[in-house]
This record gives sequence, structure tokens and C-alpha cells, in this order.
Amino acid sequence: MDKLIKQSIDSRRDAIKNSFEIDAGAQKKIDALFAEIDKLGEKCKDVGEFEAEFSKSPLNQKYMDLFTEIATKSAAKNVAKGAVVGVVQSAAEQALRKVVPTRAAVHQKAYDVARDVPVLGGAIDIAEKTSYLGHFGKLFKKKK
Repeated sequence: MDKLIKQSIDSRRDAIKNSFEIDAGAQKKIDALFAEIDKLGEKCKDVGEFEAEFSKSPLNQKYMDLFTEIATKSAAKNVAKGAVVGVVQSAAEQALRKVVPTRAAVHQKAYDVARDVPVLGGAIDIAEKTSYLGHFGKLFKKKK
């Protein structure tokens, strides 16, 4: 077989095999189709003749159909895999939220403990009242 014809056939084969995950059933289809394509390549004297013959041959449509079939299965598998990963990740995040307290919960607990300390609790009360009065005063402050 002409070197350039072989390269042309190999590039088509590689386009399928290197782009998608190939299971055993798909591999059998690929092997059977390329055995026929190789036979056509053997009959041609150069790559120009091969390309012309291949484009008008039913092998061209078989190649396109097989490529589409494998690409579709691969895409469906990736979508399903992504969905499973998303479900597992979501479940793990929910479980983690139940075990690990949120930052707000930690802050609230620290605040509650600090308020129970006699002197510190009194200081917190004064600070809160001062802040409240400052905000309240801004509401009634006259604009110049």
C-alpha cells in the first residue's frame, strides 16, 4: 500500500481511537470497517485516487456513521459520569455541613460564651448599646 494512502487511513483510524473511549463492541466495529478501508487502499495507486474512491464509496458513510455512533455514546457516558460525580459531591457536601459547623455557628457560639463572662458580657452590652445609639442618632441628625 502507498505510504500516503496508509497515512490517510491511519489518520481516520486515529481520529476515532484517540478521541473517544472505545469499548470492546466498538473496537470490533472499528477493526471490521478499517479492514474494508485497507482493502480499498490496496487497490488504489496513490492517495488522490484513494481519496476520490473513498469519498464516493459506501465506506465513507459507514465511517461517518461509526464516528457519530462512538462520539454519541462517549458524550452520553461523560454526561452520565458527570451527573454521578455531581450527586456524590453534593451528598458529601451535605454530610460535611452536618458534621462541620458553619463559620456563623462558630462565631455565634463564641459570642454566646463571651456574653456569659461577667465583665466581658457587660462590655459587650455597652458596645452594642453604643453602636445602636450611634445608628439611631444618624436617623435624626439634621442635615446642614
